Amino acid sequence: MKLGFIGAGNMGGAIIKGLIKSGRIKAEDINVTEKNAAILESMAKEQGIVPCKDHNELINNSDIVFMAVKPVVFPSVIAAVKDKIRDKRPLLISMAAGITTESIGKMLGFDTPVVRMMPNINAEILMSATALCKNETASDKDIETAEDILSAIGMTARIDENMFGVFSAIAGCSPAYVYLFIDSLARGAQKMGMNKKQALEIAAAAVAGSAEMFSRSDKHPWELIDKVCSPGGTTIEGVCTLEEYKFEAAVVKAVENSVIKDMSMNKN
Repeated sequence: MKLGFIGAGNMGGAIIKGLIKSGRIKAEDINVTEKNAAILESMAKEQGIVPCKDHNELINNSDIVFMAVKPVVFPSVIAAVKDKIRDKRPLLISMAAGITTESIGKMLGFDTPVVRMMPNINAEILMSATALCKNETASDKDIETAEDILSAIGMTARIDENMFGVFSAIAGCSPAYVYLFIDSLARGAQKMGMNKKQALEIAAAAVAGSAEMFSRSDKHPWELIDKVCSPGGTTIEGVCTLEEYKFEAAVVKAVENSVIKDMSMNKN
């Protein structure tokens, strides 16, 4: 099975690296086009992918085509390749935020199997959370094929397409929130006298361990919070401070605003 990636930026590049690292897909079975020639040359040299001179060559040589371009340029790229897609009929997998399978169908002007995916940047270390849905033309086998490929880079979940914006807010955007949280913990430690580099290492390990602890537990997050908080202790003091400064409300609002932004992108 030959895969094609139109675009190899942050997200597309992370998925390509993850697939190769997993051993599920061979580098020589991945065709890539990328507007940044230096990136494409580097990937070909260091990872062994197959660089293509243009999108049409890529589609002609691929069974599955990943659209890994930014939403703002997605329509122009689709317009440029739709004739070749009509001729070759590959399975088209889009990861463009805010662009629905229905919108893609309208851009193409004909029916073709489309799977929509929403990964996150952790694909590079095989720990992505990836949402999937399909249009009516795509078969159950098509989405199963997509699941089989993408399970190599982490967990996959089929969700209703109208929930993609919500998924993006809690899985696609959240790595940035977690990085911000880690940095904030380290800044607090730095303020109290600890070396920043060491504080970042400690904070990252604590966050990773806490996430793993929760994933292995059948307890509600607040049960685990209560387990850590001793009466009159330092942890409950910190938790109460976070509540005082609206930590939970800020996170909820961040998710809400991310979903609203996704909706507005889909309207444009």
